[in-house]
Amino acid sequence: MNKFFDLPIRAYEMIRPPSGEILLKFSVYLDDRPGSLADFASAISLSNGNIGFFHYDRSSDSSRVAVEVQVEGRERMESLLGIMRERGYSFERTQDSRDAEVGITSLASILEVKVRLEHRPGTLAGFAQLLRERGANVIYMLFDEAIDPESADIAMAVRDVAEVDSLLQAINEKGYHYRVVYRGSDEEEAEQVIGLKLVEKFFLRLRRILGEEDLTEMRSLIASSHELSEDLIRFASEAGANLEAGEVFEKILTLASRSRSSTGERFAVREMPPLQLGDVTLYSFRLPTTENIFVFKSGSDLFMVDAGYGIYYEDIKRLFREKGMDPSQLRRIFITHPDADHMGSADSFSREFGTEVVMHPGSRGVMEHGNRAYGASGRLFNLNKYYTRLISRFTESGFSGEAQYFSPSEKGRVGAFRIIDAFSIGSLSFDVLESHGGHIPGQVFFMNRDYGLLFSSDYLINIQSLSADEREILGVYRYLLTSPNSDSRIYKEESAGLKEIAQMLDEEMKGRGKRAVILPGHGDAYSPD
Repeated sequence: MNKFFDLPIRAYEMIRPPSGEILLKFSVYLDDRPGSLADFASAISLSNGNIGFFHYDRSSDSSRVAVEVQVEGRERMESLLGIMRERGYSFERTQDSRDAEVGITSLASILEVKVRLEHRPGTLAGFAQLLRERGANVIYMLFDEAIDPESADIAMAVRDVAEVDSLLQAINEKGYHYRVVYRGSDEEEAEQVIGLKLVEKFFLRLRRILGEEDLTEMRSLIASSHELSEDLIRFASEAGANLEAGEVFEKILTLASRSRSSTGERFAVREMPPLQLGDVTLYSFRLPTTENIFVFKSGSDLFMVDAGYGIYYEDIKRLFREKGMDPSQLRRIFITHPDADHMGSADSFSREFGTEVVMHPGSRGVMEHGNRAYGASGRLFNLNKYYTRLISRFTESGFSGEAQYFSPSEKGRVGAFRIIDAFSIGSLSFDVLESHGGHIPGQVFFMNRDYGLLFSSDYLINIQSLSADEREILGVYRYLLTSPNSDSRIYKEESAGLKEIAQMLDEEMKGRGKRAVILPGHGDAYSPD
């Protein structure tokens, strides 16, 4: 018996008849594939072991199985442990689980039954063998003799929907008594199904809004990167500590899917009326995931405020050319804040055309540490970290080039904000206002007094100008990450301060027979009233 002391297995000698029985309690780690359960159950039956408790839930851990087995004496126990060791079963986790992999993409292929199994050695192995022969993969199982010694709850997934009927027929032919608990269809809610991973629940919901090609592309993207898969798991875990895990998980992947399914031929923008500002023309475009980019044309030179997701880079260049603008003439991009949807394509412009990218120095930490909450504090710090990493990978966003930074020193004040720098585009002059950090570190706003322009970024958004679909997308951002400080008071105070500045600009412009214009990061431009 000493040769098995190194195994993480607890053994108890039974005091009730029949005497000499030993109860073994342990966890074993199996491959998530059809037949794994049958192989393991057969190993137990070879030593005449009788399973008294068996629990497997693929949604929480795709490989761990918790087991209690009764064997007749130490000789049987050593036989069982020897067989499992010979077959290479692992009693401890040896590597991280790839729980973010997507294996099930149709609810209709899922079947859950409550089946009667005689409480004796080999019964579970026999039923598991039947499932293996039909290619069914167990995704959940619970048997507990203390609750019901002859009944097990088993959920499984088959490779093809048509095989569900065949599997039920085979169970009937073998004489098993059972009751169908769940037989899935695409109209059913995924939350009803046990054994599904979070990422699979997301894909099952996403089928309603994406085509099969887009689903396949997203599935391939997740499977191609172990690091991305692990970030998905960590994000879901962290979200569960702050928000409802399934919902927040779905929202981030929905956002990523919307961006990836809106490129190329499906790329479409909403163009707002251009503004003529002396010798400079301002063009405003709303990208498919609601964020705006603003393009100034001064002679042949171009300047841009914010840059959209990186995945839109080729589409933005094509948009420029369609509007008679040469993307190689883009001289500078002014970034309002370092979120992926506002700076994602800046790196590509910098690398291909040498475009200067200018931002607040507080953005440096966000980019270097891959956390939009870097430099802030609060309970959402880790959630923001995994969000930043995930959304950047999904949307091919990031910045690894040499940025230029606004001066952090105070040059004056306007309302509640410090003026830290200024820049010019043609004959236009802009003051750079520093945020208080209510949305993200490294946030700035741009103000031009001659024409009453206020670039408010993710504050003062014109919600009414968004379609229902766009509001849903914008709601993802608001739901997840309105304030990395988890202090909405700062955000509200800043919004109030920006409204005061907008009203001040509007009063000044009214004296010239014009109106001020708020240019938000999402939605249409509008006047302060």
